[in-house]
Amino acid sequence: MPQRHLVNHMEALEEIFINDFNNVCPEISAIQCATYAEGCAVALEEQGHHSPAELLIVGDFPRQYSLLWDTPLSKRGWREPRDLAHFGALALAFHLTIRLTEFQVIEQATIGKGGFDYYLGYKEDHPKYDPDNFMNARLEISGINKGVNLLAKRVREKLEQVKPSDSWNIPAYIAVTDFSKPITFIKKK
Repeated sequence: MPQRHLVNHMEALEEIFINDFNNVCPEISAIQCATYAEGCAVALEEQGHHSPAELLIVGDFPRQYSLLWDTPLSKRGWREPRDLAHFGALALAFHLTIRLTEFQVIEQATIGKGGFDYYLGYKEDHPKYDPDNFMNARLEISGINKGVNLLAKRVREKLEQVKPSDSWNIPAYIAVTDFSKPITFIKKK
């Protein structure tokens, strides 16, 4: 496990330990969580980042975090850049959803069911929590390996993509991460 450092700022940043994923999303299997976390670590390292790295959040929830992770023992299974961006973005979006909203990740949506990736439900300690109703919000996720100038455009595309389910009258969260900075743009619709 990496040593937990404080980023050199006047005020210490809150830390996100990427590998502590299964504790963040208990509804998702430990194996799947480990895969997403490993993809995220490789995506960050492929862009020249090392643990700890600063993650900037822009959009509706502006703030910064210190990202920490274990370097994967082997990166040979992570050669496809689209997979790195996809799995890495999932890991960060899940962590940020838990930290920045009143929701938790519950279940993957199927393609064609509203234009989003995951169903969100209220956290178990929330007064509106209902274990039989997990369709309380939507989460659409996207990752970019390198292209900070593409963030706003990708967010607009994703806002358009979730329109088919807007009639459900539940919020949608769009999370787009660019691993070259790293920066995540989060928008609530």
